[in-house]
Amino acid sequence: MLGFTIDSRLEADSHQLFVWQGCHVRLNKNASTPWFLIIPETEDVEFCDLPIEQQNNIGNLGKIIGQYLKKHHDAEKINFAAIGNVVQQLHVHVIGRNSEDPLWPDVVWGAQLPDVAYSEQQITTIKNNLQQLLENRLP
Repeated sequence: MLGFTIDSRLEADSHQLFVWQGCHVRLNKNASTPWFLIIPETEDVEFCDLPIEQQNNIGNLGKIIGQYLKKHHDAEKINFAAIGNVVQQLHVHVIGRNSEDPLWPDVVWGAQLPDVAYSEQQITTIKNNLQQLLENRLP
């Protein structure tokens, strides 16, 4: 989408990994809990207002990211949600949770997580592993 921009709060809190089929895939900067964002290139703010093809695209991305989280981060539970009460731009959170994470079983939205950063090598590895999984699973 020409002129598409990501909300500055989402940009500030996450690392850009790549764009896949019109969706920006980003990694939350806090490494204490594996947390991805899917941000579709749209002006719509509600998932229910998207065309079905775009909804399916986001769902497929969420499925692959969830599988990645289970395989590479030992996620026991995948949180998948489009909350958007603070940041109106449509974005979907995909978070890998397990009983060892710092906030288990409480919610992570708006909570204070331990301050843990990803290294550049970790970001590159996550990006490459996830892209490879996407290329092998999605058309």
